[in-house]
Amino acid sequence: MVDLLNIILPTFIVIFIGYLLGKITKIDMSAIVNVVFYVGLPSLAFVSMLDKKIVLLDAAKIWAAALIIAFGCGTVAWIVFKTLRQKHSGLYIPIILMNTVNIPFPIIYLVYGSAGLFAATLFYIPNVILLFSLGIYIASGKHWKEGIQEVFRAPTIYAAIAGLTVNLLNITVPDLIVRPLDFISLMVIPLVLLILGCNLSAVKITSLPTTFLASFLRLGVGLLFGFLTVNLFNLTGVLRSVVILNSAMPAAVNGSILATKYDSEADLVASVVFVTTIASLFIIPFLLNILS
Repeated sequence: MVDLLNIILPTFIVIFIGYLLGKITKIDMSAIVNVVFYVGLPSLAFVSMLDKKIVLLDAAKIWAAALIIAFGCGTVAWIVFKTLRQKHSGLYIPIILMNTVNIPFPIIYLVYGSAGLFAATLFYIPNVILLFSLGIYIASGKHWKEGIQEVFRAPTIYAAIAGLTVNLLNITVPDLIVRPLDFISLMVIPLVLLILGCNLSAVKITSLPTTFLASFLRLGVGLLFGFLTVNLFNLTGVLRSVVILNSAMPAAVNGSILATKYDSEADLVASVVFVTTIASLFIIPFLLNILS
């Protein structure tokens, strides 16, 4: 347990530092977000694809698992809300779309190394596509074309595809290219945690019963589908652990941004992001313990 805490606590301490930074300074993180989005994450995505030989079948299984978890959670949420006769617009976003970068990347890297980060990057790809397509469609109710356009504006997608291509074709990338990208990627993990903390500092909890219900649908039902998919696709080892961990990750921070942009239950969505992030402080050590 001490070893697990030594892995988990540093991650959440950095998030807390970002939280304090946001509360004390009201700092504008937009410039830092752009650096991470356009430079850091693409570099990390590319180099993480080079460390381990990709088996296309394994990649396809991870992608399928990510999609089943997302749509499974959405389907259960729809049934629950129908049964309770509740109508929601943006609340499906934090239930369907989990955080696949800020928290899982640093923890998975610390626990499983480059092999884990490789699997986490694969899991990230369909989720970011869903975020900027289905997420915008849900939040706006009509602008699905804008979502598709946003997908093609995300440089991480191109970097991950480039890394996949290089790996599958056994192309050797010169050290002159890899080393600078490795160096840049070192900044990503601490910065995404600080950004997450700053974003959470502006959250106000609203409608506790609905917030807790949606949080359970994200974490509890997500974990259920995580175990279902790893057994369905016979995933083992690091791939199994990464899929299960990701399935129980908190709601995506970017989902809150979308809900705010399109005025779609923004307060509720932000509340779910906050509650699930706090809950993950307890859930992640538990999962790492049973997966070890």
